[in-house]
Amino acid sequence: MTNPSVFFSLVRNPGEETVGRHPLNFYESPSWFTTELLRHVRLSGVIGEPCVGHGAIASLLRVWPYTKQMWTNDIDLHLAADYQMDATLSESWAKFPDCDCTNPPYAEFAAPIIKNAYQKARVGVAAFLLTSFLEPCDDRADFLQQHPPSLVLILPRFCFRKDKKGKRWATDNITISCFVWDKRATGQQIIIRPKSAIAGFYKNPEQAISQERAEEITQAIAKGELCNN
Repeated sequence: MTNPSVFFSLVRNPGEETVGRHPLNFYESPSWFTTELLRHVRLSGVIGEPCVGHGAIASLLRVWPYTKQMWTNDIDLHLAADYQMDATLSESWAKFPDCDCTNPPYAEFAAPIIKNAYQKARVGVAAFLLTSFLEPCDDRADFLQQHPPSLVLILPRFCFRKDKKGKRWATDNITISCFVWDKRATGQQIIIRPKSAIAGFYKNPEQAISQERAEEITQAIAKGELCNN
């Protein structure tokens, strides 16, 4: 699959706070989430980011040479974004600029945002979601049946947060995958990515590579210097 422009987001769940989790359920995506997607899907065109957070994904898409234009949104008024609207609402998407593709967050708000994004995107949608999103639950069963993802990129587990005692890094019970809905695709594909094959892989935020290194990897992918293996 080539040249879908995609709209990205961070892992977040607006309006929810629970013990041991970050406020607003906000978890910044590691840089290798984005670079791994770019290794397999050559994004291009107008990219929209409905839940930009601190811009971890957007910062790499801005140095990606095939990004023609980009707009950002976040429901959190304390974060810098072009728009600050609720991406679960269709009326918000009516106000967003056109985009070729889009990527919503996971958790309970993923399904309504994906449905809105799919309708808005000219080319498709990419989203980092729990792999269990494939389960045909009531909020997405009909959508998944009518619009199954064209690509599921299954990634190693990443430790977004520490355990309740704050001592050890913890992983979710289910790994995250990158789901791509390319409206032009005629087939479906599953790709497994072991950590040994991922450039710039790190297990938790404390081990994160520098922004400069992440941008170098992004540019190397654009130049074809990192082949898929």
